[in-house]
Amino acid sequence: MPCQIRLLKGCDYIQNGTDVPLLTEQHKLRYREVVEKCGWENVCGKDNEEADQYDTEDTEYIIALDEENRVVGTLRIRPTSKNYMLSEQFPYLATEDLPKTDKIYEASRLVVDRTLFNKEQRKSVVDRLLLACMEIAEIKGIDGYVGFMYPKIWESTFSRCGWEVRWLGEETALKKNGEVVRAAYLPAHKDIKNNMRQETGWFVPVLNFETRLKETIRATASKKKKKFMT
Repeated sequence: MPCQIRLLKGCDYIQNGTDVPLLTEQHKLRYREVVEKCGWENVCGKDNEEADQYDTEDTEYIIALDEENRVVGTLRIRPTSKNYMLSEQFPYLATEDLPKTDKIYEASRLVVDRTLFNKEQRKSVVDRLLLACMEIAEIKGIDGYVGFMYPKIWESTFSRCGWEVRWLGEETALKKNGEVVRAAYLPAHKDIKNNMRQETGWFVPVLNFETRLKETIRATASKKKKKFMT
């Protein structure tokens, strides 16, 4: 099953209007999966798209494209130095102080199109989305991610692919709907990435080469700017 992984930036969409079709399609995929199929009620759905106050120019989207250039998977990441969902909406899920730094991102809205693939194919898409998280962390100098999800998803997704997490709190029922979730910190260091490659069988970079090159250039420029300012 051919699959290309790309990183899209909210700032490019909002400021320049680039990648509009792909970003729109990931919002539509989120709507189909979390609103229509999962029945989420406390989310913002409009024009068959799901988006909220955290879909801004500071947000980035890891997307999976099939051979027909359809968006078949997505994962949203956002620096915790900005306002983010876990900290603002669900701080009671953590029993320790939540991060606020450019070195740690929040990961959310992990979604795969369940109409196109069987279970094994969906796992392959998820594995590559998570490995892309690791590759992005390496390029940007990110230490890790925070997020929350259902316990069964932690087990069937992250544990299965070899990404060991550190719990930020106990399993807790959401105040709005009573569904039980758990928050965690996901360290993004080289040993875990290597372990994930062993568990998933993906030993080559998964992130689109053009994306990797652009991100490397951005990260290098950012480091030079910070050095110059100090």
